Amino acid sequence: MTKQEIRNLQSGPEMDRTLGLALGYEEILVYEDLERRQKSEHERGTIIRYGIRYILRRKDQPAVEWSPSTTWEGMGLVVEEMQRRGFDLTLRMFGGGNYQAIFGLDWTNETCTGTAPYAVAMGALLALRGGASG
Repeated sequence: MTKQEIRNLQSGPEMDRTLGLALGYEEILVYEDLERRQKSEHERGTIIRYGIRYILRRKDQPAVEWSPSTTWEGMGLVVEEMQRRGFDLTLRMFGGGNYQAIFGLDWTNETCTGTAPYAVAMGALLALRGGASG
């Protein structure tokens, strides 16, 4: 995905799915989730689509709603995962309610959007596209 394609994504399920896949989570369907839970734990992060929303399951952790581009709780999950990968976050708020987010030191990947979760999700996608940690 190009930088421009990432910048064109709107917050919501499409961006959340794209970010989950970029973080290495596997996407499965509801019936697959039920089959796996009957057999064992999910070995790695998995996002499951339930209608228009996603659920994130990780081994030995409770399932949570996966909505990083629209909720502060989801944004926190992204920040934790990016920090685990060596990316530090710089998040700034400007007058008028716009937020700027950058992971690492590559300021060409900075974002400026109307909400912090949207800025962080886009910043994470741009940083993961670049591949280098901060």
